[in-house]
Amino acid sequence: MIHGKKVVFYELNEVPRRILVDYTKANPNSALAQIFQQSAFYETVTEDKGHLSPWVTWPTLHRGVTNEKHLIQNFGQDLSEVNKEYPAYTELLSRQGVKVGVFGSLHTYPLPEDVSRYAFYVPDTFANGSECFPDSLSCFQDFNLKMVDSSGRNVSKGLNIKAALPFLVKAPMLGVQLDTVYRLAKQVAEEKTTPSRVVRRRTSQMQLAFDLFMKQLYKHKPDLSTFFTNHVASSMHRYWPAKYPEDFKDLELTPEWYNIYNEEIDFTMQEADRQLSKILTFVKQNKDYVLLVASSMGQAAVDRSAAVKTQLLISDLDKFMETIGVSRDQWHSRRAMVPMYMVVIDEEVSELARLNLEKLHINNTPIEFADLGNNVFQIFFQVENPDKEKLSISLDGQTISLSNIGLEIIDIEDESGSYAYHIPEGILLVFDPNQPPASSDHGTLSTTAIAPAMLANFDIKAPTYMVKI
Repeated sequence: MIHGKKVVFYELNEVPRRILVDYTKANPNSALAQIFQQSAFYETVTEDKGHLSPWVTWPTLHRGVTNEKHLIQNFGQDLSEVNKEYPAYTELLSRQGVKVGVFGSLHTYPLPEDVSRYAFYVPDTFANGSECFPDSLSCFQDFNLKMVDSSGRNVSKGLNIKAALPFLVKAPMLGVQLDTVYRLAKQVAEEKTTPSRVVRRRTSQMQLAFDLFMKQLYKHKPDLSTFFTNHVASSMHRYWPAKYPEDFKDLELTPEWYNIYNEEIDFTMQEADRQLSKILTFVKQNKDYVLLVASSMGQAAVDRSAAVKTQLLISDLDKFMETIGVSRDQWHSRRAMVPMYMVVIDEEVSELARLNLEKLHINNTPIEFADLGNNVFQIFFQVENPDKEKLSISLDGQTISLSNIGLEIIDIEDESGSYAYHIPEGILLVFDPNQPPASSDHGTLSTTAIAPAMLANFDIKAPTYMVKI
C-alpha cells in the first residue's frame, strides 16, 4: 500500500463509493476529484458482526481486529482492558517513537498515560472530559463538548457564551482562519432568512476543528496525523431521499421537504472537499507525505416510508433514573448519540436498575437497553411519531405519566428519520504526490488490514493477532 511515508489520515465517516463517485463526476475540478483520479482506490469491507455502528467499525479499523475480539459496542465503555490487549495502531506507533497527532478519532478518551509522546492529541466529541494535548486546545474541546450536549435530536439554535468565550479569545492563536469566520458568519446570516439552514450547524463545529488540526499539522509535521469528521454521515442519514428519491417508494415526505434539503449532502461533501484541498496543498508541499482518505463502512438507503415528525426522548434524565430506583448521587452520565443514553450506575444499585429497566414497557413493549459491564448501561429509545393519546408507559405493570418519568415527545425540526443506514462497504483512497496517477481500482480490502499496513509503513512489526499483509 505505502512504505516509508509520513501520513495524513482523513477519516471521512461512513461515506460510500456511490457518494464519492457521484460527487467527483459532478465536480470534476474539485480537490476530491483530483485525489480520486490519482489515488489507489480500495472498497473497504468491515467484517464486524451484528449491528454496525461507527463506534464499532472504527475500533476495528484502528485495532486490526473485529468486534468479536475488541468487544467495543458503544461510547462510555471502560476501554482500559481492550487498550492493553488490542491497542490502536496510533498507540503502537507512538510507543515505538513515531510522532503521532490525533484529532477527533473515535474512542480516544481518556488521554494516554504518556501523552507527551504525541505531537498533539484531541479526543473525540463524545469524550467525558475536555483534556487535550497541548492543554491550549482544551478550551476548544470544552466548547465543542458543550455544543454537542446542547444539540441532541434537533440542532441547538443558541450559543453557550460561557463555554465559547475562552475559546473565542484564543481562536486566532489556535489557528481559526478568516475564511472560517466568514463561513460561520454567513451561516448565522442565512439562518435569519432561511431558518431550515440551521441544520448546517452540524458542520460548523467541524470547520473550527479542522482549522485547529491544520495549525497543529503545519506546526509539528508529525509522522502520522489523523482527523475524524462525521458531518457527511450525519447529512446522509437524514437527507438521502432528497438526493436519491429513486431509492424510495411511498415515502411520506412533501415536495417542499425535498426542495429544502436536496442540497444538504452536496453541501457537506463540498466542505469535505474544501478541507481536503488544504491537506492536498500540504502534501504537495511536503513530498514525504501521503494522504489517506477512508471510511470504516458506508451508508445506503433503507426501506422506510414514514416521515419522523415527533419522537419520544428522555428530557429529564434525573427523573428517569429516579423512576428505575437510582438516586442522583448513585449514577452519572456519559456522552452518547441521541436517542441513545449512557449511564454509569453505582454497583450497589446496578442490579436493581437492570431489573427495573427489564420491567419498563412503552406501549406494552420492553424498552431497549444493554448492560455493557462495569455497571455501564446503554438505554435506547426508538419511538417515532407516537400517538400521545394512546401512549402507555408502565413499570412492573404500574402506569407512569410522561412527566413523572422524565420523557417528552419532541417535534423533529427537519422531519428526518434515518433514511440511509450503515453497510459494510466503505472507501480507502491512497494519494501519493510523488507517484504517477494511480487511477486504478484495487478491489476490496478488509478494514482489519489497514492497521497492520500502517505499522508496516513505519517498519514496525504487527502483533500476531493482526492479519498478515
